[in-house]
Amino acid sequence: MTAAPRLQPREATAPQLINVLHSPKRIRVKFGGRVIADSRNVLVLRSNHFLPIYFFPLTEVDQSVLKPSKQGQQHPVGGETKYWDIEAGDRRAADAAWSFTAPPDENLAPLAGRVAFTWNLVDQWFEEEEEVFVHARDPYARIDVLQSSSRVEIWFDGEPIADSRRPVLLFETHLPTRFYLPPEDVRLDRLGASLTRTRCPYKGIASYWSGVRKDGSLSEDIAWSYRDPIAEMPKIKGLIAFYPQAVDRIHLDGQPV
Repeated sequence: MTAAPRLQPREATAPQLINVLHSPKRIRVKFGGRVIADSRNVLVLRSNHFLPIYFFPLTEVDQSVLKPSKQGQQHPVGGETKYWDIEAGDRRAADAAWSFTAPPDENLAPLAGRVAFTWNLVDQWFEEEEEVFVHARDPYARIDVLQSSSRVEIWFDGEPIADSRRPVLLFETHLPTRFYLPPEDVRLDRLGASLTRTRCPYKGIASYWSGVRKDGSLSEDIAWSYRDPIAEMPKIKGLIAFYPQAVDRIHLDGQPV
């Protein structure tokens, strides 16, 4: 079973930027074994403080599956919203589709009357013919994966657990730098395989390791690896990265990260 996504926090103090973009991709939504939305005219609401949201023209949504809901609330960005339950065959998802009625910000006016879907309340999402997992891809998000000769040292339970002068550094918009290390530069005797699996829409499926303490106890899921990343991310295949908050400390060229 895929675990719930672990989303790293955005910089809370950064000024909030919000904009609406047209997506050139064909976006489809499946629920109950059928396509319930299919459009090349999708608008993307995106920000540096929340994940992107696809908005479909109502005419390109299967309106037969939308059943009015009594749910209604103020959206922090778009103001008043209306909701629908989705019913297809013997499947039903409460309050799974929604729309802004009259966004107070004129820049969001193009979204009025369009339909958005709560990501995890429908079955599948597709960009063209490729399935997308966890959340919509942000067109402003960029990932740079760079070979480095910097020295990365990691301590866990009071001892060095990794030391590498050939790390791969992954720089991702809005997120901390991640240090991916060759397994040969990691004390694998201090790691135990975990059953945890997570998905990233930009990288693929991650497998996890727990840290083995000197007393034999485990610190769960301190490190992860993409054994078979998506085609755009070959440089991190099989390398190991650690959560800074799960280990004692990480040094980059002798300086604490």
